Amino acid sequence: MFIELTEILRCPRDHAESYLVAAPITMDGRRIVRGVVGCPECQAEFPIVDGVAYFGAPGEARGPAAGASAPPAPGYDASGLAAFLNLDGPGGYAALVGRAARFGEEMVALIPGVHFVAVNPPAGVVPGAMLSVLVSPRGLPFKSSHLRAVALGADCAAPPWLAEAVRVLLPGLRLVAEDERASSQGLTELARGAGLLVGEKRPG
Repeated sequence: MFIELTEILRCPRDHAESYLVAAPITMDGRRIVRGVVGCPECQAEFPIVDGVAYFGAPGEARGPAAGASAPPAPGYDASGLAAFLNLDGPGGYAALVGRAARFGEEMVALIPGVHFVAVNPPAGVVPGAMLSVLVSPRGLPFKSSHLRAVALGADCAAPPWLAEAVRVLLPGLRLVAEDERASSQGLTELARGAGLLVGEKRPG
């Protein structure tokens, strides 16, 4: 996990947003390979193992929609997702949640300078220089209005993940959901069809 990512993380437990504190044990450059992220508010501690931060209880299901049926992923590629997210210029963070994280390495190459965070990714997605990996079964562990973009895979383009995605987005920036039936609440809808919803977070 990229150590500076700690600045925008929040505890997923049900209490007021507060900062988290990272305690690295093993580092690889700016990445925490092994360590702990702690919450001063509730005293919870979340382990970082092999570069992956785990925000769930031990043994808790990894995926955002474990056991739930999901539509097949739409037939588009990483360059299509990059176009829909419309990230202009370097800097900041973008989240790829659930199956959308399959595009992680490609997105890093297509949009240099933006740090991507794979949340509850499918098997085979591993941390890299500009790709952090988090496991958080109960929600998106980011402070409100801090991400430049969010893409929700077909396995999590439904409540509560849609509301979480809108919460963490900066106003005026984009969310892509891999399900054209997804709710656009809190969004200005830009496109719906071919298995996708694309919208911008409304101000205020």
